[in-house]
Amino acid sequence: GVGAFPPVEATMTVAKLKVLCVDDEPLNLMVLEALLSPRGYDVIRAGGGAAALALMEERAVDIVLLDVMMPEMTGFEVCRRIKDDARFRNVPVIMITALASRGDRIQGIEAGAEDFLSKLFDHAEVLARIQMLLKVKDLNDELRNAYSNITNFTAYGEDLIKTFNPATFD
Repeated sequence: GVGAFPPVEATMTVAKLKVLCVDDEPLNLMVLEALLSPRGYDVIRAGGGAAALALMEERAVDIVLLDVMMPEMTGFEVCRRIKDDARFRNVPVIMITALASRGDRIQGIEAGAEDFLSKLFDHAEVLARIQMLLKVKDLNDELRNAYSNITNFTAYGEDLIKTFNPATFD
């Protein structure tokens, strides 16, 4: 008899969510990567603010984990630049800070950060916050797409009405 071949499984590649981790301490970047990579996130590392902004120019990033205290450019300044750019405004930013002071949190909120973590973070908490913010980003993207579709549909309807001629309507 003819041997049946095993079914060929369709290999579906799911795009990994990209997490940009920004810290001037290589050890901190290694800790974040060790936490996120095994859970399916694509970790992109940047050793400072300028490098992070340059990376965002060339690759799509889903979320940013950003250290506050960095030498050349503070996390607050990096966050402000991300949020001032229309292309990146909707990318959630989690600021990681050794400083738990109220003033720093206020400064972070003013810079546009969505969330904060203290340097000695709990791994489960980091993962939960990332998942929650990615879910919110996803819903916002869907909302923006729906709004765009409605706007296009409305414009189409308005154009149709402008060109409508009852005498030639079939």
